[in-house]
Amino acid sequence: MSRWEFMRQLEELLSDISPSEREEALQYYNDYFNDAGRENEQEVIRALGTPEQVAKIVKDGLGTGSSAGSFTEYGFTSGDTRVEHPVSGTVEEEEKKKAPMPVWAIVLMVMGGILLLPVLLGVGVAGLGILFSIVATVLSFVLGMGAAAIGLLLAAVFLIVVGASVLFLKPLAAIGLWGAACISAALGLLSLVVTVLLIGKGLPALYKGILFLWRKIFPEKGGKKA
Repeated sequence: MSRWEFMRQLEELLSDISPSEREEALQYYNDYFNDAGRENEQEVIRALGTPEQVAKIVKDGLGTGSSAGSFTEYGFTSGDTRVEHPVSGTVEEEEKKKAPMPVWAIVLMVMGGILLLPVLLGVGVAGLGILFSIVATVLSFVLGMGAAAIGLLLAAVFLIVVGASVLFLKPLAAIGLWGAACISAALGLLSLVVTVLLIGKGLPALYKGILFLWRKIFPEKGGKKA
């Protein structure tokens, strides 16, 4: 049931009371809907009950023996009798919910924030320090492995050249130098493979891990996912 249907039925049910009293009653409930807002119309209707119940409340108030009555924030009043409307308690509860936060509570929150600020800053700085340390360590390791691979491969080339230069004078020495060149080349290739794997797999995994932690600490508005 919409507000318009509710008010139309209520007007029909109040057709047997005086026009001024009917107008006052309809104005009261229209104001009630206006105060609640369009988004709360259904809640107001559920709290009020059916138009028949509302009309009975109005007529019961008018039938208390007084010739005139009035509508207040508590419901319909006539003489010394007050017929409270079921929704009045709901309105009072809503007003309590909308009441501003006490000053003392705001002061305590501000003081607590000031006291916790150094701790939070310390934790944040420590966390960033750890994060930067991890990133620096990984990058240093990758650069170190790359440099080692290049150095070992250059050493292998150098040993091969030296071995070739002394092959006829000192064959055994040349063979030894070529053996060392093979070992150096193997270690250089192994370092190169590790470097490539770290660049291709390790660094993207590190980036994703940092991004995951960042989004956990600072979630995006609206719950967007990567």
